[in-house]
Amino acid sequence: MNLLFRLLWVMLRAQFGAKHEPVTAPAQLKFRVWLTDQDMFLHMTNSRYLSFSDLGRMDLFIRSGLRKLLKAKRWRMEIRGQTMTINKMLKAPKPFVLETQIHGWDNQLLVMGQTFLRNGKNHARVVTLLEILDSSDNPVPPQALIDQIQPETTSPELSSALQDLILSSRANGTDAQK
Repeated sequence: MNLLFRLLWVMLRAQFGAKHEPVTAPAQLKFRVWLTDQDMFLHMTNSRYLSFSDLGRMDLFIRSGLRKLLKAKRWRMEIRGQTMTINKMLKAPKPFVLETQIHGWDNQLLVMGQTFLRNGKNHARVVTLLEILDSSDNPVPPQALIDQIQPETTSPELSSALQDLILSSRANGTDAQK
């Protein structure tokens, strides 16, 4: 239930908050680890990191105008791959910052990252590969989406680690265009 309240808070804040520009700039949200976020070892349960990542992506999509455009075009995004690395567990009642950023894209996948920061230190990182699909389930190149909200924006260069993640996703058959 506590995620429902956070979801509503993020949606309202994003809808009425400042516009996010440029689309590739990091967006930040502040949260606090609640007792209900903890597992039996008294740190934030692993699944919560992915749930918070969903909230970060939603915030960026709404504030950048991507959500509105996706809805107008009847396009949607689907996760094609995701990795999570935890360096140090977050514990209640400690605050943390979730930083969400579009790292770049290729001809089919949008690469997003979320970093969980506490006192400026990286506690965890989630990288998500997203594919854009039209209403007929046909892939839409990410550049087509980006061009409509920020024309002439090109993808930042993807690191070799992110390129390897994309290749791994395709090799494992998670890519829709096989």
